[in-house]
Amino acid sequence: MVTVALDVVPEHTFKWIDAANPTHPSLIDTGHVTDDLFGFVNIPMAVWIDETGTIVRPAEAASIQRSPLRDMEIPEGLPERIDRMYREVKAIPDVADDYRAAIADWAQHGSASKFVLSADEVIARSLPRGDDEARAAACFELGNHLRVTVGPEAAVAWWREAHRLFPSNWTYKRQAWTLVTTPEGADDNDLMQGPNDVYEGNWLDDVIAGGGGAAYNLLPQL
Repeated sequence: MVTVALDVVPEHTFKWIDAANPTHPSLIDTGHVTDDLFGFVNIPMAVWIDETGTIVRPAEAASIQRSPLRDMEIPEGLPERIDRMYREVKAIPDVADDYRAAIADWAQHGSASKFVLSADEVIARSLPRGDDEARAAACFELGNHLRVTVGPEAAVAWWREAHRLFPSNWTYKRQAWTLVTTPEGADDNDLMQGPNDVYEGNWLDDVIAGGGGAAYNLLPQL
């Protein structure tokens, strides 16, 4: 097991890694390289790689524990936007128990596991990567380079273009949003990622535009 945090500011991940106290390798991908290599477009996602280095399941949503938000009652009287956000989060399909069981089956049976896919199946289930997606990756990388070498404002135009070219890549969007909506000096990322004056989109409006919470993740076909 290897876990990877996607964040251009490594310090933003320390709190969560320390809380998890992992006993496996826990890495920080400051360049979103795993986006390009494996097709990650949201979190949490995973790929399965066997002992020979072969991908036997492509990038897919990879929750392994039911979130308490699933069972939380939405309080009455919340601001409309907060209420809608809770409802969209609760609408995200929960397949954590099934996915965890699939991993356990693979660990036990290896290549004989019914959840291991052939090379053709892996390719068929992988997200297509065309010219727009390749250009988006380049724009995101250039934006991050300028953020580090020139300043945060220098990244904006390139990250906007990455969002335009690859609108279904939530890692690009959420990375940009959280940097502009998290108060300066805060030791915790802003997870709401609401409307802002820098980027056109925000988490809730983009989720709704994409079909709501039910369409938010690339669900595993188990």
